[in-house]
Amino acid sequence: MIVDDFRNKALFINKFSILEKAFDFVLKSCGFTHAEEKRYEIDDNMYAVAGISLPKKSNEQKLEIHKKYVDLQYIIKGEDIIGWKSLYNCSDAPVEYNKEKDIAFLNDTPDFNIILNEGCFALFFPEDAHAPLCGNESVVKCVVKIKTELFLNE
Repeated sequence: MIVDDFRNKALFINKFSILEKAFDFVLKSCGFTHAEEKRYEIDDNMYAVAGISLPKKSNEQKLEIHKKYVDLQYIIKGEDIIGWKSLYNCSDAPVEYNKEKDIAFLNDTPDFNIILNEGCFALFFPEDAHAPLCGNESVVKCVVKIKTELFLNE
């Protein structure tokens, strides 16, 4: 997991060049402040979902993992509270992996919460079990899904 201010994006582009295209899309997404969530195709290796996200009810705030895509979550407006736990420390076996949606849920509880404020981003890799939208208010965010294999080749 990586969490930082968007102004430091160049540090991560230098390490993972694929992030340049993702961050470029994030800059364009900053105008999506009043729209319902919508999917945007960026290229064959990544897509984004941007718009207003509502908080999850407490019984829906489960840790999730992804195998095929790395999540780049950027906060356009508001803040998101995201629970986190290393997949290696999860004791509960994931609920069945949904290959089509690239998601599995765990019943473990997060080790800690990240408060992701406006203008900040987080990168969640397959080893990062995370539970987004645990706050009490809606948030405007952009989530770019980047094929995991692209990070392995860097």
